[in-house]
Amino acid sequence: MAEDPQPDQQQPPYGSRLAGMFGYVTPEDRLRWEQQREQNRPRVNAAKLAAKAMAGSMLEFGDRTVHAKLDAAHRVAAQREFDTAHNKVVHKRRDPGSRSIIETVDYEPKDQRQAIEPDWEL
Repeated sequence: MAEDPQPDQQQPPYGSRLAGMFGYVTPEDRLRWEQQREQNRPRVNAAKLAAKAMAGSMLEFGDRTVHAKLDAAHRVAAQREFDTAHNKVVHKRRDPGSRSIIETVDYEPKDQRQAIEPDWEL
């Protein structure tokens, strides 16, 4: 015996079912899908989100600070190496047109050769 559809359960008209088979989407379908998406969306606590953002920014700030200190240490080491390898030569001259003194600074490489003791010849 075939069961008849219940009278309180209405089936959509044949045209709507046929349109649904060909991909037609009704506004009710969109509304139902949006509700399902909203139910499946994970709930995020605002305080937890703020704490994560704050921790992330603090870590980034600390990372930048460490890199800045490391970069400064490398620059200081490079400057010290340059200072030990070069002589600073300052040239001063007076500008005849005004009362100012002009200074020019040059850096010349130091002579890194070591002196050899003279040999005593016999």
